[in-house]
Amino acid sequence: MFPAMTEIIPEGTCGVAKVVHFEVSKDDSMWTAIRAILDPMSYVPPGKYAKLIVNGCLNMSDTRMEHHTNFEVVHQARGNVLLAGLGLGMILHPILKKPEVLSVTVIEKCADVIALISPTVKHPRLTIIHGDIYEWKPAKGTKFDTIYFDVWSDQSTDDLEDMRKLHMRFRPYKVKEGWMNSWRRDILKAEKRRDNQRGWY
Repeated sequence: MFPAMTEIIPEGTCGVAKVVHFEVSKDDSMWTAIRAILDPMSYVPPGKYAKLIVNGCLNMSDTRMEHHTNFEVVHQARGNVLLAGLGLGMILHPILKKPEVLSVTVIEKCADVIALISPTVKHPRLTIIHGDIYEWKPAKGTKFDTIYFDVWSDQSTDDLEDMRKLHMRFRPYKVKEGWMNSWRRDILKAEKRRDNQRGWY
């Protein structure tokens, strides 16, 4: 479903944004397999990958974990789609191949990320807007069939409140039968339930 981003995005730098290619060897992959006993999502198969670094911090990569945690939005995408966060543009490629997707609007806060990534995802149904999803508002009367927020490079259960606010803010812009979610939200909700059951507050 997801393309190998090293074949689409060359290494490069634009301001505070940088794309770097890296390789996971068989030995490195073996160590991730050992860690995966406790966290299945930490397994990384051998291969070549790309990662996006913004302001010196890892923003995302196209590893197995990213594939798994972004599968649902690709599956659900239809009609007019709103995405918050451009990243490597990894999910855009399979989404834009879907005939049931009429348009995709991406809101990205970092202009350098847009300059670096947008040339690799040009498409007549794609619009990339430089803006902050917490401040940006769609034009009056605009409705989306699919809404997805992916603006967190490092997450904790504390971000659930942030997600709740975004979902409430954009609910009026979702069609009645539409779909809306945030990256790893269901995983974080399950994690918080486990913590509450253990008495960790």
